[in-house]
Amino acid sequence: MTELRIVTGSVYAPPPESYPRLLVMRRWPRGIAKGAVDQWERELAPANDLLEGYQGGTVPWDEFATRYRAQVEARTELLDWVVRMASTTGVTLLCSSHDPCHRDVLAEVVRARASSSG
Repeated sequence: MTELRIVTGSVYAPPPESYPRLLVMRRWPRGIAKGAVDQWERELAPANDLLEGYQGGTVPWDEFATRYRAQVEARTELLDWVVRMASTTGVTLLCSSHDPCHRDVLAEVVRARASSSG
């Protein structure tokens, strides 16, 4: 299996790796220029109600992560596309949040998908 190169970080302080930068948020982050990322994929972000529940404190992290994982695993074509990116050019998954964050769950899902398919 090809080694996956996945890095995660905040769009406000992106990591130094030169992998393509993929923004995985529903809404564009304030104060960020369009050229700060290479691609924006809203459908890899948590559903609005799920994110609002987590941010509002009504959905605990473990439940949020489980529900988000199920949500993103259902987007098989997008997930396969991210696996291909991670195994070829590498990918930097970005959002505006701090740790813990859905981008880390997404990275885990991509790794699991890659190992199960290859």
